[in-house]
Amino acid sequence: MQYLRPRPVGPRVKHQRPCHPRGYGLYRPDQPRLDRADRQVWQLHHGAHLMTANNNQTVDPVTRQLIRGSLRAARLECELLIERTAMSAFIREKKDYQVNFLDRNGHELYGDTMGSDMVQCVWETYPADTMAPGDLYWYNDPYISKGSVTHTPDMTFLAPVFFEGEAVAYCHSFAHFWDLGGSRPGSIGPANTEIFHDGTLVPPIKIINRGELNDEAYRIILRNSRYPDLLEGDTRALMAAAKRAQERLLEMFDRFGKETTLAALEADQEDTAAMVREKSLELIPQGSFSVRDFMDHAGVSDRWYSYHVKLNRDRDEISLDATESDDQADGSINFLASDGALAAYFGQYFLQYDSSLLPNHGLLAGINDVQLRQGSILQPDFPAALGCRAHTFTKLKSSVRALLAEATDGKVMAGSAVYVIAYWRMKEVGSDWLLCTDGIAVGHGARPFADGLDAIYSRHNENYPGEFMEMEYPLRMERYAIACDSGGPGLHRGGCGIIRDVRILADEGTFGLRVENNIFPTWGVAGGMGGGTSKVIINPETAQEREIRAFSDDNVWKKGDVVRVYTAGGGGWGDPLEREPERVLDDVLDGFVSVRGAQDSYGVVIDPGTLVIDSRATATKRQGLRSSRGPTKLFHRFEYFDTAEEELKWVESNIPR
Repeated sequence: MQYLRPRPVGPRVKHQRPCHPRGYGLYRPDQPRLDRADRQVWQLHHGAHLMTANNNQTVDPVTRQLIRGSLRAARLECELLIERTAMSAFIREKKDYQVNFLDRNGHELYGDTMGSDMVQCVWETYPADTMAPGDLYWYNDPYISKGSVTHTPDMTFLAPVFFEGEAVAYCHSFAHFWDLGGSRPGSIGPANTEIFHDGTLVPPIKIINRGELNDEAYRIILRNSRYPDLLEGDTRALMAAAKRAQERLLEMFDRFGKETTLAALEADQEDTAAMVREKSLELIPQGSFSVRDFMDHAGVSDRWYSYHVKLNRDRDEISLDATESDDQADGSINFLASDGALAAYFGQYFLQYDSSLLPNHGLLAGINDVQLRQGSILQPDFPAALGCRAHTFTKLKSSVRALLAEATDGKVMAGSAVYVIAYWRMKEVGSDWLLCTDGIAVGHGARPFADGLDAIYSRHNENYPGEFMEMEYPLRMERYAIACDSGGPGLHRGGCGIIRDVRILADEGTFGLRVENNIFPTWGVAGGMGGGTSKVIINPETAQEREIRAFSDDNVWKKGDVVRVYTAGGGGWGDPLEREPERVLDDVLDGFVSVRGAQDSYGVVIDPGTLVIDSRATATKRQGLRSSRGPTKLFHRFEYFDTAEEELKWVESNIPR
């Protein structure tokens, strides 16, 4: 077995203290929100954006910074409260939760709501003027919330914050719940074909009325889970987090005063909006850009699906158009996207230009209009299944980056693999069925300034430690290694996926796998090459070895069987023949690239016995590869291409539906 070589401890970043991993991730430029009115994604206020809000209340920079710090601290405290009090492993260990703060109009102040409108669906049943201190609202219905919730396990709690008799803000707590009923343990799965298979649908309800729990509704929801004790523990954790968030916001309003606090929060939104708008107009040229991406299949039929997104600029108007995407899928990969989701994916790119700004509603300011088609894979009709929508929205994020790559001559991150989830369902004689919903790491796209991240599940979630899985479940993790050569070659290498072997120790079981990038790998950019693909094998390297569909459910395994999962790598950035030979050698020594991969993809010839670079042979090899390959193009997947139309022709000729 190959181990990573030890590296010297790096210096601590100046003025940055060690902290909890989610604390370091509080500034997340990846996902904000939307105002749906008249499909206008953002309307800039006229007047100053930096220091003066619309109520003419000017706030000094020190006070504004203190208020920002209060928001960050409150969010960290509330999220840690969820982690420490929730009962299910998906929340406690994998950390699939968040707390967000919204203004009195429902617009994001600080958080990670992915451009969603978390309040409007509650107001439709409970108008704002009927709300009172101590109320708490609960929902998870993706269709009623118009995509604010993207699949049923994502339970949402919303609490109004009253100060001096007025609702001045809202707190939103969210987490992915273990089981809500539905067709299979874990609720969602690759084989589901309608949302009723995905578990209990909860429309917006007032679960706490002026401080009193609605016990009747609560008992009905708990009764619909296979694991009601876990569900109760998780709901109590999110309720407590929402209450704590209310308390911290009230302290902030009390400390700084209502008018000052509201003005500072609005100014933060306008600062972000002004920067995003300015940079959008500066970097996006006039014209139209087009990207198409593909999903392997929907878990039911074998056909692949695609969506098509266009970025258009006409004078000072910038829009996104996804109306030419495929019709909705027969399986569970549909994504009920809001206009805000696409606008937020676009706006996230620009936060790199000013890291002092908060990710908030202002991220939507770069886009004037978003066009989606009802009945498409991005706007499915009820009751289409949505459980595995991460296949689609993860690739959609990469596609928005690809549009920006076209507009900025490749100055964006390459494509990242879709994170993997396994549903291990096990039963021992005389016991109930056990469920382990397991997130598995993948490789992420290389960046214009650095390699992609290796073996990361998601930017704000974590993998289960092997020790935890073996302690809690009748499973044994027998291999957990980097998938060598899975990262897309490039001047900056794409992140590598992993290889993981899991053996079942229970008497019987079934499992489902949500694995993408089995047919369509990630794309490289600016001369970088696409990443490696995924696959799943049962009982590898034995007489019983067989490969199964990577996106499938109800696979039967018996005691002693081993499931091996290879996850996909991220795309590379820049010409791999420009990567320094010494960096390639480092990758070989660390197990990220093989000796053969170094030669074939990077043109670096390394003696397999001594692991020393042959400089003369390397120069000859690179010259030969350049001659045979020809010039690179903007994108690479299977082969180099510059436009979506070029790749579509190749796909239709080589990978029939």
